[in-house]
Amino acid sequence: MKVLIVDDEPFILQGLMKIVKEVAPDHTSVTAANNAYEALDMMKDRMPDVTITDLNMPVIDGFGLIAEAKQQQLCARFIILTGYDQFEYARQAIRSGVIDYLLKPVNREELSELLHGIASELPASCDSDYRHHADRILSYIQRNYTQELSLDALAEHTELHPNYISSLFKKETGTTFINFLNDLRINEAKKLLVTDPYLPVWQIGERVGYCNRHYFAKVFKKYTGTTPGEYRESRQVKGE
Repeated sequence: MKVLIVDDEPFILQGLMKIVKEVAPDHTSVTAANNAYEALDMMKDRMPDVTITDLNMPVIDGFGLIAEAKQQQLCARFIILTGYDQFEYARQAIRSGVIDYLLKPVNREELSELLHGIASELPASCDSDYRHHADRILSYIQRNYTQELSLDALAEHTELHPNYISSLFKKETGTTFINFLNDLRINEAKKLLVTDPYLPVWQIGERVGYCNRHYFAKVFKKYTGTTPGEYRESRQVKGE
C-alpha cells in the first residue's frame, strides 16, 4: 500500500510519518509532502492508495487538495487530520468523500485500524481498476497507432485524466507514452521496409502514423541508428 502524508509543519509531518510507518500494514510505502502543490506532483508519479492530509495549509488547503486530486484522478482515498474539532469541518469532510476525519494528536490505534481496513480493500478494487485501465489504453494504441495519437486523445477516449494515463503508462510499460508509440510505429515501419521493397519510404511513414516524411526519417534514425533507406538496403543485402 502507498501512503502520502501532507502537512505544512515539518515537525508534525515527521511525527506523522513515524507513526504511520509503525502502525500501517507491512510493506506499506510512506512518503511526505509539505504542501498541496508538492503533494499533487508526487501523486502524478506515485499514485498513492490513500492520502493523509492536514486541512489548514497555505494557498491550497486540505479540501482544495482533495478536490484537485480527485479531478485529476490522482488519488481516490483521503484521511483528514486537523486540530479543529468543529462540526462544519466534519460536514465538509463528508461532502468531500473522505474516508475519515481524525483529530490531532493522532490516536495510533484508530489510525492503525483505518489503514489496515484500507489495505484489505485494495486487491479487490484498486488493482482490478488499474489493470482494466491499462488494458484499455494499450489495446487502443495497438489498434490506432497509425492515427494521430496524444495523451489528450487517449484521455478523451478513456475518460481518464492525462496525468493519470501518463503515470499509469509509465508503471505498466516502464517507458513514456511517446516512446512506446514511436517504438511501435518504427517496428511496424521496419517490417514494411522489408516486406514491401518497392513502396516509397514516405508512404511507409504515413502508413505507420507519420505524415511528415522528414520527421519520420528523424525518428527512425533516433530509434534504429540508421535512415529508413539505409535500413532497407542493409536488409536487401542480407537477403531478408
